[in-house]
Amino acid sequence: MNHLHKSLGLFLVSAMAISCNSKPEETTTTTEPEVKEAPAPAKTSDRPTHWGYDGEDGPASWASLDPAYSACGEGHHQSPINISNADVKEGVTWSLDYKEIPSFMIEHTEHMEQIVDNGHTIQVTVDEGSSFTFEGETYELKQFHFHTPSEHTIDGKHYPMEMHMVHQSADKSLAVISLLFETTDMANPIFTPIMDNLPNAKGDQTHITDNPINIKNAIPRENYAYHYVGSLTTPPCSENVQWLVLRDFASVSKEQLEAISSRIGKNNRPVQGLNDRAVEMDDLEAITD
Repeated sequence: MNHLHKSLGLFLVSAMAISCNSKPEETTTTTEPEVKEAPAPAKTSDRPTHWGYDGEDGPASWASLDPAYSACGEGHHQSPINISNADVKEGVTWSLDYKEIPSFMIEHTEHMEQIVDNGHTIQVTVDEGSSFTFEGETYELKQFHFHTPSEHTIDGKHYPMEMHMVHQSADKSLAVISLLFETTDMANPIFTPIMDNLPNAKGDQTHITDNPINIKNAIPRENYAYHYVGSLTTPPCSENVQWLVLRDFASVSKEQLEAISSRIGKNNRPVQGLNDRAVEMDDLEAITD
């Protein structure tokens, strides 16, 4: 037994010596728990995702091109629409107050970023001062642009050209007055300053200060308008846009139409379902100077 105790004592002494003389394993200590950094978000471009009017990036694909365009596919109050005169209801009165525009900017570009993204169009940005009022809300005219052929249809019929006059209220709500065109042999003099200064290539712009235009003169007299609530007709297809599609038409010569359509091509979105919406026939009361 003494021999066993002696051997055990020698073993413990040797083990202690080895423990004291050996280099301890290195350990890492931290005063705070380790936090993994979240991966950096993918870099995004300031330029909107490209879209178009045909092929893989055409209207049928807009909703899938970018999550920001989801309303193009999921929205239930989209524009344009077919307006059936048989279903139109009586509406209300809008007060139109358009001033002479002393200067304006003409642009031809695929992506407009001033007010709305109106891909593939010629846009005219105007001076302040023109507006209309609806139910106590005033909408200021910001710009107008063109679509060939028309986006809205009347009783299923397309027209050669449609002009959208885009307005914005103080709370950033949008309203668009739409004017449909028929072709004649006579040029429309209201558009002469525009036709004389059309850009020749995408990205070009012209600033006109010496040849004013008066858009009010393009509005047919004693007119009425179809009113409904819809959306932008281009991505992101945002809804809650007030639409006034003028009942009567304006004229444009074949040469004027060709000058615009040859630059912008076919840029009309197909008509969308009316769903639960009603179309009203509203009185457009012009305020004269």
